[in-house]
Amino acid sequence: MKQLKMVVFDVDGTLYDLVRHEIPASCIAALKEMKANGYLFVIATGRAHYGLGKALNDLNADYILSMNGGVVVDHEGKVISHHDFTKADVDRLNQFCTDNEAGLIWKFLDAMYIYQHPEKVDWLAGQMNSDIGRDPFVDCPQMNRHLRDDAPQSASVHAPIDKVEQAFNEDDSIAFLRYSEDGFDVVPKGINKSVGLKDLMDYLHLSHDEVACIGDNYNDLEMMETAGTAIAMGNAIPEVKAKADFITTASNQDGIANALKYLGCIK
Repeated sequence: MKQLKMVVFDVDGTLYDLVRHEIPASCIAALKEMKANGYLFVIATGRAHYGLGKALNDLNADYILSMNGGVVVDHEGKVISHHDFTKADVDRLNQFCTDNEAGLIWKFLDAMYIYQHPEKVDWLAGQMNSDIGRDPFVDCPQMNRHLRDDAPQSASVHAPIDKVEQAFNEDDSIAFLRYSEDGFDVVPKGINKSVGLKDLMDYLHLSHDEVACIGDNYNDLEMMETAGTAIAMGNAIPEVKAKADFITTASNQDGIANALKYLGCIK
């Protein structure tokens, strides 16, 4: 078995404690020690790489798997890989959201474009009022950003689940990843954190055994199958715990520090 070289971390419920709404001090200290010991630090998130906020940016990740694996960047923001929507699928999703008066935000490589009903997007106000701020968000009521040459990699849609299932339940090219009662990350079919992780592993010439990952929720499951070692947070859902090689404590109970001790990355 090869020696571990890289550890991949989910954000919400993993690095970021959703109970106290902070990155625990023990997590920050553990990550600093891990990096000093020569391990690569990777963040994997549904968020855009330019919309992590100061607290996460200050952790100085070596790489970011953003938009649920649809975009991979290095610490300087250089794009390593991206998986785009087709123009036809963008048009279909726009039409669905217009017909159903859904909240819609498109995520491109440069910014997040607010197309319609921002008041329905449950995370938007919170992120704009956090250390992320307004800069990554562009008001686009004309709904025309997608008409340029480049395509988006992800969208946030807020619509009734019955409408979504009726229109896209067996869709061949668009996937809805649910994150709240009526909120969905929307990506090209087949895109998930595992895809981004495989892109990065290929880029760095790393094998399965050289990678570990830590997560807590549904969108971490595929990534846990790709990494050689999978760790579940103590606050993880049962499905994630069932996939794990080790279950650490909760994010607000030194979960990251205990996980890195288990991996041998820190003392």
